[in-house]
Amino acid sequence: MTFHLDAAWTIPASLQCGAPDEALELYYVRMPFGAEFEQQAGFDAHATLLEHVGRALVGVLGLSGREYGVRHWPADDFIAWRRAGGEELPQEVLHAAVLEAIAPLLPCAVDSSTLSISRVPVRLGDTQRARAFARAIAAATRAASDPKGYQLECSASLLDRAISERAFHFHHQPIVDCHAGSVIAYEWLCRGTMDGMKFPDLIFGVAERTNRVHALSRVLRQIIADELSVSGSEERLHFINIHPSDLDDPLFAKETLDGELTKFASSIVFELTERAAIGDYRRVKTFFSALRERGYRLAIDDLGSGYAGLTALAELDPDFIKFDMALIRDLHLHPVKRRLLQRMHQFAAEIGSMTISEGVEIENERDALLEAGCGWMQGYFFARPAPGFVEVEDDRYATAPAPHQGAM
Repeated sequence: MTFHLDAAWTIPASLQCGAPDEALELYYVRMPFGAEFEQQAGFDAHATLLEHVGRALVGVLGLSGREYGVRHWPADDFIAWRRAGGEELPQEVLHAAVLEAIAPLLPCAVDSSTLSISRVPVRLGDTQRARAFARAIAAATRAASDPKGYQLECSASLLDRAISERAFHFHHQPIVDCHAGSVIAYEWLCRGTMDGMKFPDLIFGVAERTNRVHALSRVLRQIIADELSVSGSEERLHFINIHPSDLDDPLFAKETLDGELTKFASSIVFELTERAAIGDYRRVKTFFSALRERGYRLAIDDLGSGYAGLTALAELDPDFIKFDMALIRDLHLHPVKRRLLQRMHQFAAEIGSMTISEGVEIENERDALLEAGCGWMQGYFFARPAPGFVEVEDDRYATAPAPHQGAM
């Protein structure tokens, strides 16, 4: 154990050499209220405050039985570390210990809520260990000063790695024709394969916030083209989500009009997601007109929710309209929703669009949709998204005949 209240700190001597996979947990304790406290309470009281903080950190870190260090950093902050291994020590534990130690010393006017502690894992490597240690301190400092910004920075770095390694795959969810009793299409749903970057909301959320949508979409389209080339499933439609900002990527046009995806155009439906608003519908319509000449089709996702409103329906002439699951939920219990859905379905037929009802979870919802004339459906009632092109059990379809929507 080392504990020093001095302002200069390089890598501790015991860490200057070691195994290449040696790992540490590094903590930065930020106390922006320190200067205010010193002005109010004086130098001696401030020194006592720092002593209490140091002892609190030592008290927690020393319980693990692993080598650790605590040092006062410039101004009023602290750096602490311990060797990794065994159970992880959350920064919340240190935060509570420090706050408990200093609370009796602070005047009511001093806001201790600004105390923040960050935790950064460190791999020292076999060379340049001092540099790795210094960079970890810098990262921990940023994390304590701006936790959300640092987390986004880390997530962006992880996403870059996932993109470079193509660390994604797709689950497929069937879209069924309940009248015909068959699967007519699959929606492709992205999943990550890398720890910390597995869930689509996180993947696309980070991409949007860090200007990586184009890079992410490009690699996803490559993976789709590769899988389609070996799947042998061109007899069914494949609904592929595209982000509105993809339409600003010049490579998107190149890949779809004269790339690997072109050979599968007749079986691909681009599903325009609602993650962002569309600013220029005329330009988007012109772009999709060129795609349709190659054989692609267009679907508007989640009609009735978010950005997917009547303007998109009127301006883009979609081949498919997907009703938002909020309209489908408990449909059998809401006569007004059933009438609304029936009218929307009838209008879609009048303009030459097919409708697909998303989010069907129970038999009653399926039957209410059939009564409204909506036969094409998607949801957990039929099958959950899964790797491969899963089939649907026969008992999931309707038993009573009903009018067919029409041919694809």
